[in-house]
Amino acid sequence: MPTAAPHNIDDYESLLVALQNVLGVVVSDTQRSGLVERVEPLMAHYNFDSLASLAERLQDVQAEDIKSSVLEAISQRHSDWLFNSATLNILQDYVFAQLPVEAKIWLVGCGQGQLAYALAMEIAEYENKSGESKNFQILASDSSQQDIKLAESASYYTRQLKGLSDVYKKTYMAINSLDGSAVVQDKVRQNTHFSQCDLTENFQAIGEMDLIICPETLVYFSNGVKENIIQQFISLLKSGGVFLTGNPHAMITPLTKGFERVEHPAGIFYRQKN
Repeated sequence: MPTAAPHNIDDYESLLVALQNVLGVVVSDTQRSGLVERVEPLMAHYNFDSLASLAERLQDVQAEDIKSSVLEAISQRHSDWLFNSATLNILQDYVFAQLPVEAKIWLVGCGQGQLAYALAMEIAEYENKSGESKNFQILASDSSQQDIKLAESASYYTRQLKGLSDVYKKTYMAINSLDGSAVVQDKVRQNTHFSQCDLTENFQAIGEMDLIICPETLVYFSNGVKENIIQQFISLLKSGGVFLTGNPHAMITPLTKGFERVEHPAGIFYRQKN
């Protein structure tokens, strides 16, 4: 596989422009170092001989398969079991208690399912401690159909369990004693469902939600695309519904109309105004 070095700088810039103009994706300085590494397998698959060729093909209105593949390749996937501490604090100390019984929760950008099952485990922990039976329903989505299939299998190799505490492994996973792999137990899986979703398209078919959690996905999009995504989130949230993002810097003021910014002792979140 070729490395990033041989690629022409002008071709690289052409790709950056195409990503922003076609997909609405802005590649930050910190993300650029790994961009070529992520798209090179796609170039080999589609027989592109340069980044410029890929950029040109992206601008073809009929190249939906390539656009989808590129978006999957450059988007960060959540392959761990941990929410950032701010999000976890808000969930545990405020949101879970406020949500109604059988509330619908949408986790955006679930990768191969680890974060979705981690959320289900945190809900189970809350129910055990509070004595409440909330019966929350989790919908977890990602743009990659392959990742969705892996998430639905709920089966993970030993190396994929890194970050999951020993207590949670013992409580919520069925461990294979031969190779150390594990399958998520039914008590966690039963209310956790998965669906493919492209945020650059209309996703209103997802349906109404009480809580939307979008850990990192928004950081990849331009403000124009981001605004469309956030406005769709707002329209899907029920009155008083809660929106959590793992990256508050993605929520610049002009994009948050329709949201009330709430500064709670547990942390900052956004609430549907209507």
